[in-house]
Amino acid sequence: MREEQLFEQMKLWRNWTVEFLRTIPEDLTDRIPKGHNNSIRWNAGHILVGWDHTMFPSVNKERQMPLSYHLLFPSGSKPETWAEQPPSMNEIITHLEEQPISIEQACKGHLDQPLNEPFLGMKTLGDMVVFHMNHESLHMGIIKSMTQVLKR
Repeated sequence: MREEQLFEQMKLWRNWTVEFLRTIPEDLTDRIPKGHNNSIRWNAGHILVGWDHTMFPSVNKERQMPLSYHLLFPSGSKPETWAEQPPSMNEIITHLEEQPISIEQACKGHLDQPLNEPFLGMKTLGDMVVFHMNHESLHMGIIKSMTQVLKR
């Protein structure tokens, strides 16, 4: 796949993510449905942090998100253990909107670049982009399911 197509798909998926997140009533974003460990807000923040945590350091750039985001939304974390107030959904959505542009600017021309350390079997930056698009899609499926359950 050509680099420009990969970035266009990344932006397409992200637009769908942002559009759906904007439809969710604020009062649902912090509720945790039975059988889940996390909230809609956590899943949205986790998508944002996942990309930020791996993409920018892979091209020797600083992460774009504040450290507090990386402490609130990593794998294995839960809202019940948060010691500080999380960012608002509007703030998370704004960052989600802006992030693909920053990723493309930082990573353009480097997608064939080998990673410093393989990540879950991925060896290049382009592999990581594909992983994150799938990871985002997985979490959006969870968010959509949670939204349906919480609206009942």
